[in-house]
Amino acid sequence: MNWFRSKSKPSAGREEGISLGREDNERVERWQRAVKRVRVSRNLLKLAWTAGPVTGIGLYGGYYIGYGRPPATDLLIYFTTFTILSGLLGLLAAIVYDTTYGTAKERAQQDVLEAVDLLGDLILAVRDLAMEGFEPEIRRREAATQLLQRVDLSPEAVAFACEELIGERELGRCLAKIDTFRRAGLYSRIRDLHQDQGEAFDKALSELHRVAPIAASVLRERYMGDAPKLQDGMPRDEFFLERVMAAIDQDNLLLMTPADVEAMLLLAFELINGREIPMLTFSYAGRWRLASVLDHLEEQRSRYRVARAAGSNRMRALATWLVEVEVLAYEEVPEGISASLLVDRVVAALDRLTQQLDAECDRLRRRRHTSTSELRRLGDTLATSLRLYRMAHDAYRELGRVHADLLRASEHWERLQALPGEERSHLHLGPGRKGLRIVEKVIALDEDAREAVCQHLVNYLHGEQLERRGRRFFTRQDGRRRALTLEGARQLAVETALALDPHIRLSRPEVQRGIGASRASYLGNLEPGMSAHEKRTLGEAMAQEVVQDMSQPAERLALALVRHYRVSLTEEAKQFLRDNYGAREQVLNMIAQSHAEEMPQMNLLSQRPTVVPTPRRDWYRSLVRARRLLD
Repeated sequence: MNWFRSKSKPSAGREEGISLGREDNERVERWQRAVKRVRVSRNLLKLAWTAGPVTGIGLYGGYYIGYGRPPATDLLIYFTTFTILSGLLGLLAAIVYDTTYGTAKERAQQDVLEAVDLLGDLILAVRDLAMEGFEPEIRRREAATQLLQRVDLSPEAVAFACEELIGERELGRCLAKIDTFRRAGLYSRIRDLHQDQGEAFDKALSELHRVAPIAASVLRERYMGDAPKLQDGMPRDEFFLERVMAAIDQDNLLLMTPADVEAMLLLAFELINGREIPMLTFSYAGRWRLASVLDHLEEQRSRYRVARAAGSNRMRALATWLVEVEVLAYEEVPEGISASLLVDRVVAALDRLTQQLDAECDRLRRRRHTSTSELRRLGDTLATSLRLYRMAHDAYRELGRVHADLLRASEHWERLQALPGEERSHLHLGPGRKGLRIVEKVIALDEDAREAVCQHLVNYLHGEQLERRGRRFFTRQDGRRRALTLEGARQLAVETALALDPHIRLSRPEVQRGIGASRASYLGNLEPGMSAHEKRTLGEAMAQEVVQDMSQPAERLALALVRHYRVSLTEEAKQFLRDNYGAREQVLNMIAQSHAEEMPQMNLLSQRPTVVPTPRRDWYRSLVRARRLLD
């Protein structure tokens, strides 16, 4: 209880001051709430009915049937008294239990509601915080892309977003007409507009694709008469969890992008509101030799996927950092460009940064009284960039070693497949006791895990003294209020991952792949100012709305089995995948055409990882030269 009391002592000759305070009745209130929840009056009525007529009729009838005579009065009194005392003791135990554990349960449910409330607002705040770091042109383009991904966007808003992206008012009006016809189901009129504006629209999209591939893809869907659906959810970055866990493992928050922070908070919001994310793996039941080699190859493939994601994610984190410090323009490294092009542009940016640092060193030598603030800023930026680049380079070197291990495991598997015998006949997909078995698992939080996660988050946010003022969040540091920064948001994402990991094992590669392959819940209707109950209702509704589409994971699994494991995709196997997971027949037929016996052996060397150059010595020389001038 919070107390507010005057602590001044009455002095001689003066009247004693009035002391204001609250009566310490917390324990009494807790007992009163427990009595109300247990409903003592109703339980006493049940007890009176059970101890009176029910006990008397039961005892009398049973005794008479068993012994042929009515029971004695003292026996009837004994059973009635026993029933009353047992019922009162049970009622008292229920009240005591509710007083102790019921209060904790009530507090846990309040923490769940508070966590949902804070996470909903933090998702919006982090999204806006990431936008603030962009230049106005990029900010306009990113905002328009998010608008086009909304389900309930009006035709006028579609036209506005199109104009924001490509700067063509006429094409924006055309897109608004397409959306209007889509709502009416008049797709023939949409085809007419395609004939009139197709050439101009293709030209505008090709120009947009060079600087914003994702925005161009979203705009093309609108142009084709398609719109986002609640059931489809929102796309999720496949490797965002790997970057978050890498930031934890290596104690470097810069390995995480602002988009990863939003994705991490969104995942927690989904799971707390009851989202269940399915994932598919497979196991083999049959001869031990084939099973051991199969498990080893799958382990190497898993390591290769994780290592490949680690390398590209480190380079993406460096590119995001360079954009944040305005060394690199966002147009040069948009989402969706190839890894090799990303490496080339990052290296070129580090060269430019080194040249700027050298030029600043020369100016400082010529003018000894020049301020060193700019030199210090450039030096710190280059030092951080080199540290991130070294991490990316080491990750790609590790990828090369894992790639070599995968080659050896694949060659061993192919030698085993080439041996005569009956082993190959056991490697099949479908019904039967032996063969490949698809293992279905669900990533979700039960009630106890949900409460534990929310208590963890709420305690952390209270410890950071996070408070909401209007549309923004602030933290208190050294007694001063400071606005929430990207660094603070990254730390919050790390804490969210630490809260979830004991319950769903985020560090496991198969869990990361399962979550990365799923679609996120659509939260376009999440708005600032919504109450906690509204956010929870929205989160639960959207979690149930997303269709658990297992067709694409099943198709990817079938493709991996055919390409990497030489599995024969028979008609029975295709029917099994269609009936159980909704896999598309056309896709399965295309996969089946690449049968292991007819298909040339896949050369994994053709998929060698991107080469990341060794950090250049002139980068380090410039940094050493700048540090000497600053000392």
